[in-house]
Amino acid sequence: MKNKESRNGSIIGGLILLGLGILFLLNNWDILDFEESWPLILVIIGIGLIIKASKKSKQDKNQF
Repeated sequence: MKNKESRNGSIIGGLILLGLGILFLLNNWDILDFEESWPLILVIIGIGLIIKASKKSKQDKNQF
């Protein structure tokens, strides 16, 4: 079980770095104004964390 959690952490870390890289690239190309849109990015990250936590709690309930 520990190996699966470590792998999930690596995937999440990679996705975060990929997402940040895309945001900075879009900012450099003047497609996205990062200075004005960072609150939206925080909201999206928060929603993702809530969804992940709810899925995990459902899985934990199904195991018992």
